[in-house]
Amino acid sequence: MRKNQRSWLLALLAVSMTLPAAAQTKRFITVSGKIKFPPPKAQQEKFPFLVQKQVGDDRVTIDTIRLKPDGSYSVKIDATRPQFYILNEFEEDRLTIWANKDNLQIDFRGEDTAKIRIKNPPYVYIHGSEENNLINQVNFINYRNYQAMIQNGQLQYQASLAKDTALERRMQGQYDWLFDDMGERIKLLVKMYPNTPVLLYALDYLHPRKDKELINTELAKLVKKYPYLEEARRKQADIVKAEEIARKTGIGATAMNFAQNNVSGKAVQLKDYRGKYVLLDFWASWCGPCRAENPNVLDNYEKYHSKGLEILAVSLDDKKDAWVKAIKDDGLTWEHVSDLKGWKNEVAKEYNIRAVPSNFLIDKDGKIVAKDLRGEELTKKLEEIFGK
Repeated sequence: MRKNQRSWLLALLAVSMTLPAAAQTKRFITVSGKIKFPPPKAQQEKFPFLVQKQVGDDRVTIDTIRLKPDGSYSVKIDATRPQFYILNEFEEDRLTIWANKDNLQIDFRGEDTAKIRIKNPPYVYIHGSEENNLINQVNFINYRNYQAMIQNGQLQYQASLAKDTALERRMQGQYDWLFDDMGERIKLLVKMYPNTPVLLYALDYLHPRKDKELINTELAKLVKKYPYLEEARRKQADIVKAEEIARKTGIGATAMNFAQNNVSGKAVQLKDYRGKYVLLDFWASWCGPCRAENPNVLDNYEKYHSKGLEILAVSLDDKKDAWVKAIKDDGLTWEHVSDLKGWKNEVAKEYNIRAVPSNFLIDKDGKIVAKDLRGEELTKKLEEIFGK
């Protein structure tokens, strides 16, 4: 290269580095589609159709989508830096998408999903992008697993009513198999899509402790190959935090105290239950497996409450009316608390709740003696403590 050419290029580079960020060319993609059953206008105003980003524990709103009279929509999304966004469809469905080069076409079913007693939104497919096919596959695996969980819970409840302990035991084992099966399917996708930043979405569906080594290995690869992928670095930090919480919530640890308001607005503290056995139960009205397990929890409560068992339920709901209705419909007579922040519930964050139902059995001294007991496992543990 000649000296004058080199000097000219260096000067051009220096000028380009001083340009403000606003002068850089922005790149957008278009996301469009249709809502088959749009909610009433009043509901659309109360719970808008939003484009959001997950930043830590918060969903930050980027834009609001307005429907056309026929239920169709179209929105431009900034893809200058390839990144994940969330389409929050009137709080009925939340769909994560990867915005990069391709325009996307996404149809939602809409309002009728809210009429199902146990919220069970239909599967939503992202058209137009090879990169989003990984999200499609993860979501389909999760969708089918969820259907199986609900069916299994219903069969387990029927077995408990019929006092068929053998069948109930098999149904409990099926829960464990379904969890493991989903994990194995996600691991296969991790192998199939090793060189895409969208892999980060699949890693969220692996078990943070059992699959820790795999998750950390894949995250390190993503951070190295895609330095711009802020989400990967945040997930690395989240794993460190989760490990710290796991030490605080392990068997033998003293359960962390907290205070949260009950249905009447009165603050309830975990330490109020010191001197009694208490099942700290995390659930939500929209959680099918939670609702399917509630009859079993109720049976055990009625059997052992007089012997000293208490239940303190923490709801991950964000709508009070749905929360209160579920308590009444399922006949749950114990204490219930919630800050109505959904997955951002402060107690759930403190205990690193990544899925519901989840629970902790705490003894009279406030020590955690068991975790995630369901079905016959819960009954057996309580029989050990209180007798048959």
